[in-house]
Amino acid sequence: GLGDVYKRQGHMKGYHIKSRAWDWTLVKNPIWKKPAPEFYPVAFQWKKSKVGRVLDLGCGIGRNSILLSELGFDVDAFDLSKEALDQLQKSSKDLHLTIRTTRGDMLSLPYVSSSFDYLVAFHVIYHTDRIGIEKVIFEITRVLKPEGEFFITFNSKRSPQFTNKNYRVIDENTIVKNEGPEADMPHY
Repeated sequence: GLGDVYKRQGHMKGYHIKSRAWDWTLVKNPIWKKPAPEFYPVAFQWKKSKVGRVLDLGCGIGRNSILLSELGFDVDAFDLSKEALDQLQKSSKDLHLTIRTTRGDMLSLPYVSSSFDYLVAFHVIYHTDRIGIEKVIFEITRVLKPEGEFFITFNSKRSPQFTNKNYRVIDENTIVKNEGPEADMPHY
């Protein structure tokens, strides 16, 4: 059960859900191979302002990393899934792009402070609970340069994810899916 994914946080109230990677072997929808349509205007605005170093946080198989690299950005792609990063490395090699990939947990980024001009986290940072959201937002602000910009997305509590009676409710803002590539994964 889910009891294994919780751990007590010393001075913080409540539980924190351990981070989990998507199971990319179950992902069949081709949407994850193309850049997110909502991100195109942001990427082009960033390019117009200044091409710089960007972190694709929770990059998956790299749909936004590839776009950013093609636009001339210096791209770091970060994800918890080894399978996703392996796919991204193959794709970037086939396309003759240079994208640095790093595997790890978004709650503790392995980058020095003020490393990035930009950061994109599309359908990523809400894969935690309240304590995790606080940690990842701290990490995002830490690794961005003071004048850095970011693009992140969140879920709505009105979405089918929060109204699906089959999903486990952890608290008023967190559910855990029980199927598909996001099985046992929290959604805040």
